[in-house]
Amino acid sequence: MGIHRRSLLKLGLGIGLAPVIHGCLRSGDRATGGSDLGGSQLIVSSDLRRSVQAQGHLRVATEDYYPPFEFLVNGQPVGFDHDLLTTLRQQSPFEIQQDILPWQPILPGVRDGRFDVAIAAVSITDERAEFLDFTRPIAETTMVYLKRQRDDTINQVADLSGKTLGVQQGGASASALTDLATELSLRGGTLGPVLYYGSFDNAYRDLEQGQIDAVINNVVSLAILVSDKPGIFALGDPVTPQSYAAWAVKKGNQSLLDYLNQFLVQVQASGELAQLQQRWLRRQFSLPTEPLLPGNRAIVRT
Repeated sequence: MGIHRRSLLKLGLGIGLAPVIHGCLRSGDRATGGSDLGGSQLIVSSDLRRSVQAQGHLRVATEDYYPPFEFLVNGQPVGFDHDLLTTLRQQSPFEIQQDILPWQPILPGVRDGRFDVAIAAVSITDERAEFLDFTRPIAETTMVYLKRQRDDTINQVADLSGKTLGVQQGGASASALTDLATELSLRGGTLGPVLYYGSFDNAYRDLEQGQIDAVINNVVSLAILVSDKPGIFALGDPVTPQSYAAWAVKKGNQSLLDYLNQFLVQVQASGELAQLQQRWLRRQFSLPTEPLLPGNRAIVRT
């Protein structure tokens, strides 16, 4: 297992753990492991075998702060996606190298080939579907707003008109502003000032201190935040249609996409996916078997 942590301010500094290599691959190899999958096997296609052998490992990117999906505790990666990654490592006959990064460079890195896959809660959007392919969904990530618990000026989406909002730079919350602006316009309102944050922890701090009026993020993360900080924050209504998160690969990387979907089908069948959803997300989802755009729209294959 290889893990490397980077930051935008300290490029090149990281922690590396000794890699574990499970041996050479042959066409049609099956991977077996000791997880809760009950001895189930993953088939490695010849295309994926050649790709992994050419670079010596599969390189995945995860985010450094997006609880409960991916985050760090005492410098160690934890969360829903990290637990799934642990099982994937156990089931794969090749080394998986993990890079832990701020959100902003992850999807461009997958697009440009620096990473093979973003094992993260990547919200499926129209813009991203132009350069990425997505696995079957891992969670629902409909965007909602968060406000201060005692702020009586915001009680519905229309009340966000003219308010100062916080979103993540380059994230799905920023993309949600288009839908929100349209909704506010239909109700006679306007989108107010927007602050873009590198990570949500700073946005939550500014909201608590009254520097901004609301934060937009996915319903899972915000529901857990409200539960963990009662009396400080309150959960608002959706600002986008129903949407989902999945893992993302470079558009056209079908062999890796098939391998990851094969893995997700198995962890769902074994019950492990539901267990991890309950543990980390505090809810279980009935999810579609194919990636869908917001509003449950199909992705048109080109």
